[in-house]
Amino acid sequence: MSKRGRARAIVIVDNKLVAMYRERDERVYYTFPGGGMESGESEVDCVKREVFEEFGIVVEPIKKVYVYENELSVEHFYVAKYVSGKFGSGQGEEFQGDKNRGIYIPKMIDIKEIQNLPLMPPEVAKTFLEDFAKNGKELRDDVLTIKANLQ
Repeated sequence: MSKRGRARAIVIVDNKLVAMYRERDERVYYTFPGGGMESGESEVDCVKREVFEEFGIVVEPIKKVYVYENELSVEHFYVAKYVSGKFGSGQGEEFQGDKNRGIYIPKMIDIKEIQNLPLMPPEVAKTFLEDFAKNGKELRDDVLTIKANLQ
């Protein structure tokens, strides 16, 4: 079975990270914007589409910084720049009652608060915080592969 390709954005605006607050299956957590790539869709196009659907904003992916691999998928993380749009105006399937699996609330999280929050996946959240402390919002200049801690 091949792993599902996914693409996610790391969008920082005024030292705040764009993230989705989630409540699902009695879990509370945050995720980076993004989702599964559609057939024939590039990673960059997926990032743009997903961020617009989820948050109502247009972003420009600048560079890939992480590839995260777990048992189900390979996720490509891009630093992306906010271009336009009204934050929180997303109309994606997450917000349609019949497709909604749990609660979705678009948030802007102060970077200093992230270490205290359940940002998923935790391996990427930890690497992101280390990168941000060292390199600022541009993060790293290479692509780091991160494997899930499968226990």
